[in-house]
Amino acid sequence: MPASTTIEIKISQDDLKIEPGGTAQLQIEIANTSDQPDTIGLEVEGLDYEWVAIPVPTITLDAQTRSTEKILLKVPRRSESTAGAHPFVVRARSLETGATAVAPVTLLVEPFAALSVELYPRRGVCSYWKPVSEFEVTVHNLGNTPLDVRLYASDPDDVGVYTFEREVLSLQAGASETVILSAEPSRRAMVGRSQIASFTITARCVDNAYVAVHTQGQLYTRPLVSPVTLGVLALLLLALGVWAFTRPKPVEILEFAVEPSVIQQGGTAVLRWHVANASEISITPDIGVVKESAGSRQVLPSQTTTYHLVARGRGGVVEQEIVLTVQPAPEPPPPAILAFKAEPPQITKGDTVNLIWQVQNATKLLLSPIGELDPLLTSVRDTPAVTTTYTLVAINSAGQKVEKKVTVKVRDPNALEVLEFRAEPSVITAGGTVTLRWRVQAASRVVIDNGVGEVAPQGETVVSPAGDTTYTLTATNDAGDVVTRSVKVTVTATPPVTTPPSVNPTQPGR
Repeated sequence: MPASTTIEIKISQDDLKIEPGGTAQLQIEIANTSDQPDTIGLEVEGLDYEWVAIPVPTITLDAQTRSTEKILLKVPRRSESTAGAHPFVVRARSLETGATAVAPVTLLVEPFAALSVELYPRRGVCSYWKPVSEFEVTVHNLGNTPLDVRLYASDPDDVGVYTFEREVLSLQAGASETVILSAEPSRRAMVGRSQIASFTITARCVDNAYVAVHTQGQLYTRPLVSPVTLGVLALLLLALGVWAFTRPKPVEILEFAVEPSVIQQGGTAVLRWHVANASEISITPDIGVVKESAGSRQVLPSQTTTYHLVARGRGGVVEQEIVLTVQPAPEPPPPAILAFKAEPPQITKGDTVNLIWQVQNATKLLLSPIGELDPLLTSVRDTPAVTTTYTLVAINSAGQKVEKKVTVKVRDPNALEVLEFRAEPSVITAGGTVTLRWRVQAASRVVIDNGVGEVAPQGETVVSPAGDTTYTLTATNDAGDVVTRSVKVTVTATPPVTTPPSVNPTQPGR
């Protein structure tokens, strides 16, 4: 539709910057230049609908009048909120005549970086014959911009040697990658004690050393033989020699079998046995004591049965079990929860979370604390007031159950909270300076110790501590609540200046 000559629209700014997780406000001025009153609707095109909120989407203007409205923008802090420019259009549409006016705007989403790392398994075992233990290290890029990540692994006592399949990973926003970590002891001992070494895996952004995560693992190293094992083996060999010299002929179960091993209800099977050097043989259930050392019986169990043979003699008692499986009517397949997640996993109080799942073979779905759901549903929306753990239970027609849990963290924007308090850099040389930056929510008073004093809820200041100093920020609100946050600044000595040795001009050169 062509642009309107009866509606005008102006915006407060062409470019609007926003940090993921934050909000921004766009002022809109709308004018009705016609000679008649008009009802005008506001729309935003080109952005995700979850990012946009229009408090007053429809306004009524008299002839030749203007009105200023606002559009609220909120970009969620997740990897899908791609950093960069997002052009969009604000459109004003007359509901009376259909005339429109548009204003282009560019939303600039700031980049943020976040990582997580997982280790599987948590403990690896190395032996003399299997010196290398392998782990799977999975790194997740939780930010909205690509990152190059370097992997490190070490233990404080240098017990192990750690080698990554690849040390540097290039991860797109929201991507994950798994590499193999090979760990082996730095020294292989034939005789000694087993030991456990705790090691740390660090994933650090190549371009920003402050973006780093850690996880812990254990390397269990076993020698070929321990001192205790040597002693026990010697005693066992001695006892075995004495027993072999004095023992009677052992009782042996040469055969104890059932054919077939699986039958349907109402079918029969043949139980066979062959025992040597036994004075008494008994088979339970149903058969009892038998006189033959070798024989067979036909059995007709109504359900799966474990037959137990006990043979006794001077050489001891020997037992053996065998299972005859009786198959009932086919049962329905078990239920399965293939996926269950919350998007987003963390929300602000009053926001809505989308619970998404994928199940199989379920005739009934229960979602706590919401209640029973249609088993054909694959998602539901909820607005929890507090941090909530949702439990999804899938049940099949036979009553078999399977469940999964997911927790949604709810943040109260009106609660007293220190959102940020950091020192940049955290390590300086004597005489250097440090910038303290802070951001506090819902505080009536904010104080930083060690000479800084009372400050605004958000800001920064430059300090120059003479020695190692811990700065503590204390925030209070009108209700008397108090929260604190501390950062430590380490001050190192100034490197000494080395003076080159003087040369005696009268001394001949060599």
